[in-house]
Amino acid sequence: MNPFQLALRVLRGDRRSLVAAVFTLFGVAIAVTLVSWLAAVPGALDARAEHEAWRQPRPAADESAAGILVKNSQDRVRDKAITRIDVAALTPNAPAAPGLLRVPQPGEVLLSPALAALARDLPADQLAKRFQGKVIGELGDQALIYPGELVAVVGHGPQTLAEGDAYPAAGLVPTGEPRPDFMLLLLSQVGLVVLVVPSLVLIASSARLTAARRERRLAALRLAGATPGQVVAITVVEIAVATVLGTLLGLALGPVARELTTQLPWNGGTWFAADLEPSWLLSLGIGIGTPLLVIGAAVFGLRRVLTQPLGAAQQHSRKPPSAWRLLILIAAAGAFIGGISVASATGGTSVLIGGLAGIALAASVVGPWLTSVVGRIFTKVWRRPSTLLAGRRLRDDPKAAYRAASGVVLAVFAGSLALTVLPSLERKVDDRTWQPWKEGVLYTTVSSHEVQTAAERLRVELAKRGVNTPVGVAAHGNLKNQSGNYVGRAIVLGCEDATALMWLQLGQCGGAPGVRVGKGQQYPSGPLQLSTYAGRDEGSTPLPAKPVVHQMAGDNGKAGGTIIIDPALIPKGAQLTGYTLTVMTSPANAELVRTLLIEQVPGGRIGSLEAQQGRDTMQVGDMRRIALIGLIIAGLLGGISAAITAAGSVVDRRRTLAALIAAGTPVRVLARALRTEAALPSLVATLGAGLAGLAVGGGLMTVVQAPLTVNYWLVTPLVVGFGVAMVAASACGPLLRRISPQAYAEE
Repeated sequence: MNPFQLALRVLRGDRRSLVAAVFTLFGVAIAVTLVSWLAAVPGALDARAEHEAWRQPRPAADESAAGILVKNSQDRVRDKAITRIDVAALTPNAPAAPGLLRVPQPGEVLLSPALAALARDLPADQLAKRFQGKVIGELGDQALIYPGELVAVVGHGPQTLAEGDAYPAAGLVPTGEPRPDFMLLLLSQVGLVVLVVPSLVLIASSARLTAARRERRLAALRLAGATPGQVVAITVVEIAVATVLGTLLGLALGPVARELTTQLPWNGGTWFAADLEPSWLLSLGIGIGTPLLVIGAAVFGLRRVLTQPLGAAQQHSRKPPSAWRLLILIAAAGAFIGGISVASATGGTSVLIGGLAGIALAASVVGPWLTSVVGRIFTKVWRRPSTLLAGRRLRDDPKAAYRAASGVVLAVFAGSLALTVLPSLERKVDDRTWQPWKEGVLYTTVSSHEVQTAAERLRVELAKRGVNTPVGVAAHGNLKNQSGNYVGRAIVLGCEDATALMWLQLGQCGGAPGVRVGKGQQYPSGPLQLSTYAGRDEGSTPLPAKPVVHQMAGDNGKAGGTIIIDPALIPKGAQLTGYTLTVMTSPANAELVRTLLIEQVPGGRIGSLEAQQGRDTMQVGDMRRIALIGLIIAGLLGGISAAITAAGSVVDRRRTLAALIAAGTPVRVLARALRTEAALPSLVATLGAGLAGLAVGGGLMTVVQAPLTVNYWLVTPLVVGFGVAMVAASACGPLLRRISPQAYAEE
């Protein structure tokens, strides 16, 4: 009988081996599905970056060779972001990226399908008039980052975009290397590590469901005269049947997972299905690598059967793990710290992800040693029968005892990591660059020689439509002393306009023209100069040496000590180089006012507090959503693997437990011992995993330059992890109650 026939006969005749094979099949299928799903994300991010690259072409080295002038900006409509590209063709046939009909000429517009539909549905003065031209076509999918994206490409004459921050480029084509979303790339790589490792634990737990029984069977074959090659062949066939079928099932489920991913929003939109398709090389690598990995692990586990068959048959105790295992954790931590330095300096994440993977994998290496230490402590300190039995189990076979906790530990590590990263990122969002304007205020930068004209036209258009709202003209700048050193930040704006448009508590207006400083703030000693900026120009205007100083009603520390300067202090004839045109809106007239503002400042970048908060809230929400999905998957995988391992520990020790029952040991004592040996390693390892997640999260925060925030939600993974371990330990009860003294004779 060849090894294949013998392995199939074992699967047909041994019900427990068949159950283990089925569990292995589904464990492999889950792992392959997750790997093929997450491994496709980097390619999808590259595809997104390629779709977006044409919007920011590299500036032309020689302006004489430029084909276009281009400027990018963000607009909004009904709380949806609009990406606007204003372009002026300098040559008749400027190149255009795939998905664009051509570079629009003056008075021509290209819109994305979703934006074109929205422009048709809304009144023209709320959206369509912002683009000031004839729609000559729609953008194709190759020019969009995600389905339903709102994008407009508006053509202008060269003179319209000559002022401001438009720059010359060869054409609307990608130039340079596309840069994928760094944050999502990092999260996908972290998720690949955090979710795949529990999947491997699930596979190992399923494959070892009857490991002891298989080991005794193979050892008996060796003692009966089977060669090592025959034993290996039998094992390979037995494992390969379940592994290959599970791999094929996982690859078949991969498209289903990717289809679900197309509905998962990120950075404002969902995904094109074509972008999530993995390469054939990646699918081939997963299809071949997974069975080889599982079969290799099974063959590696046969080393005692091959070298010491008598010891394996009699289930002699194994050598306890050594404390040298701690060196692996130290090495992984060192690699992670080095990866932080590399990522902070160069932006490369390979070393960082390698260190993170090392820390996650080190838990499976250090965990058994820690379990053995706990077992030795228990056998020396406690004397209750159940505790002594649990301690001896932890000490004699720490690998098997820790295996039930390993999946839960990784879920706790992932949860602690996520709950460390997210609040810290939210805090970073709250600490972004100061935004001076109130909610509802729209603003855009206007050149100095056009600002007053644009402001007056805007007031006239608003009056025609019966909209009575403040319109202000402000100049931002830095205060510098005679040596040219920076001493503060300032905004040139009248007190009444500042009160209406800014959130600072200025107090009562009136009195002599002067400067307004925050409560308790000192005005820098003069004489000072105001250095204003707009686009690429910069100039300085002298200020009075001893102006009148008014104290604001409130502290402006959050505003960075910004000083408000009355326009009357600016010397006559002084020409500031840039202004910000601001206008207050209400929910009823916001779209109308935005359209009128864009009409007066063609190609202007319209900003608002709501737009900034919307982007920040969207990013944090995206990360929270991904973290939640990861936690759910990791928790389920950890719980299932813990339950399977706990049940497998009863099956593997069927002879021992039956002998103890036959000798008069109460079942309740054995049940308490099983629960204890499952709970205590879980508790210790869970605490360690929680602290490791906190430390790793703090390290990742240094890469994205966000402050570390510790909050009470960090205890949640610890509670969940310990609870899952308790539920898994309870799975031992039904199997234990099925064991009787007769089972000892049967074995």
